[in-house]
Amino acid sequence: MPMKKKEAGILHPAVKLMFVSENKFFGPGPVSLLREIDICGNVRDACERCGFSYSKGWTILKRCEEELGYKIVERQAGGQSGGAAKVTEKGHRLMAVYDELEAELSKAAARRFPEIAAKHGL
Repeated sequence: MPMKKKEAGILHPAVKLMFVSENKFFGPGPVSLLREIDICGNVRDACERCGFSYSKGWTILKRCEEELGYKIVERQAGGQSGGAAKVTEKGHRLMAVYDELEAELSKAAARRFPEIAAKHGL
């Protein structure tokens, strides 16, 4: 049975931006985690909202900070009142750079995609 042709215009590009040094360390996952830390004020709840285990969240943050050489999250140890976390100023700047670059790349990909796809017969 032949495949039905999908509606025209359904196919489109999606850009997944990653920052790397020697290793990949900052992309959609870490950005989501930082956004949730901003909202929740702690790493545990932010991890839960992102679908990460608590240990994975800490691994993500630690790897980012090691690669960058500076803190992106300030932490306050837990206790009876629970721990707290706050995205640092540099962490906010990193997210702003990521967001701006991702938006520009997505626009460029959407603009160029029809021409390039047509050139290759898609």
